[in-house]
Amino acid sequence: MWSFLRIWSFFLAICCASLLGAQPGMRYLDEIDGTGTGTYFRPSILLGQARASVTAYDQVRVEGRDAAGKVWRALLPISGGLGYTTVWEADFDLNSRPDLLIASEFPKVGRCLDAVTLAFLLFDERGKPIPWLIQTLTPFQRGDATLPAVFSAAGDGKLKLVATNCEYSAPPVLGEDRSITGIYEAKDAMWRLVRPERLDSYIALVQRKYRIRDVVRLLPVTPAAWPDRGNFFDETQAQTTIHAVLSASPECRGIRLPIGTDGRVYIDPKDPCKELGKEGIQLSDGSTCYGWPTVMVDRSDGREIVAETARKELEPLLKEIAAKRWPVTFAGQKELGKCSPSLLWTRARN
Repeated sequence: MWSFLRIWSFFLAICCASLLGAQPGMRYLDEIDGTGTGTYFRPSILLGQARASVTAYDQVRVEGRDAAGKVWRALLPISGGLGYTTVWEADFDLNSRPDLLIASEFPKVGRCLDAVTLAFLLFDERGKPIPWLIQTLTPFQRGDATLPAVFSAAGDGKLKLVATNCEYSAPPVLGEDRSITGIYEAKDAMWRLVRPERLDSYIALVQRKYRIRDVVRLLPVTPAAWPDRGNFFDETQAQTTIHAVLSASPECRGIRLPIGTDGRVYIDPKDPCKELGKEGIQLSDGSTCYGWPTVMVDRSDGREIVAETARKELEPLLKEIAAKRWPVTFAGQKELGKCSPSLLWTRARN
């Protein structure tokens, strides 16, 4: 029954995308099946000038060649099983090079069901992809059901991403508290956080997309509290080196989720896992960056990209960067007040 419903909803999504023009400038390309068992499973998919190959139930390798003929490869997340992954094309930064968006959704139980992971590959003037991963929410509204996220079409033709979040409302209201967590605009193949002076149009857009009602409320918009999770950097930025890759301490084995009386999840401030258990990297200046970033390495034979979700491949790559003392540049920040970059970029040195 689930298979039939999934195929039927997928068919409707394609029809709506083509007939309604899901979003000006955005074009639906394909679906990636991560199960490896379905009737429509294809181990390799052509996506314009790139090719995608499913390597595991939760990841896909996308590869192609840049303008100089060098190979680039990107290991990105997908959703398998009951989840689904769609691929879209758009020139987000208007540099005349089509960009890729891989959107992975996985159904949940309870509230706040519509989380989606967006994996972007924006191509610069040399045809090299620059990655960016972000989590947001999919729209509810009929007619936009095929869209993986909320995009605002600007007057100059650019599509701005309106990133959002959802948390359980505190009892006695068994609803959802949604919030705008950032507005991003693409320029020169990178995503930059913007804080518009006038937010009325974005608030109205989100209210319309999420059918704001008694059980779904939009919290006040506070741009000053938005961390810049974008991937903007330039080659003149200060570089540093990594001298250690940190893993969970022996005191932080297993998963503990203490539940508060209001239904939310709280971590005991004395819990040693609060700091020690976060995997990350330590810089040469002694500071620690928490969590894994997406890593982009430029080698002599091409560009290698490993998403933050590919932990099995990411940790040895970070250890290689640390062992060889390659200077690195960071971009983005997932948490205010902490070193928690979205992107790490380096050039391999022989």
